[in-house]
Amino acid sequence: MERKIELQERPAQIVLGKRYRTSMAKIADDIGAGYGAIFGYLGELGEPPAGMPFVLYFGDMEEFDLEDFEMEVCVPVSRMLESKGDITAREVPGGLAAVTLHKGPYDGMEPAYNDLEAWVKENGYQYAGPARETYMNDPNQVPVSELLTEISIPVAKA
Repeated sequence: MERKIELQERPAQIVLGKRYRTSMAKIADDIGAGYGAIFGYLGELGEPPAGMPFVLYFGDMEEFDLEDFEMEVCVPVSRMLESKGDITAREVPGGLAAVTLHKGPYDGMEPAYNDLEAWVKENGYQYAGPARETYMNDPNQVPVSELLTEISIPVAKA
């Protein structure tokens, strides 16, 4: 089955984010801790999230080191809030992105990234920002086989 990849213009988004230097061995714990802290802070403020949570992955996508990388756990919010400790309020820039959807376990996303990388090169684009995984449903509410993750990578013409 061929994976559907499309270009989308993405709007800028205000988020609360928490950055981590992590590895594949620690990522699930760090993402859980990050969302726990951010949703706890939103609860203190009485502010609801304004969209689906996502994670940004920083660094060279072509030579990504699975044992040592930087990520930011993000929750969209409707307005600029105050930062608190290592939870930072900021605007994630918008722009053109190559986008695909992965269905299934989080640890099975490598083929989707490989397909995106090939598409970017074949279509004359280059990476223009951190990769984003947007979690479209809750792993506590659906079977692992039904998890939906939108993967998007900002791009610009090479």
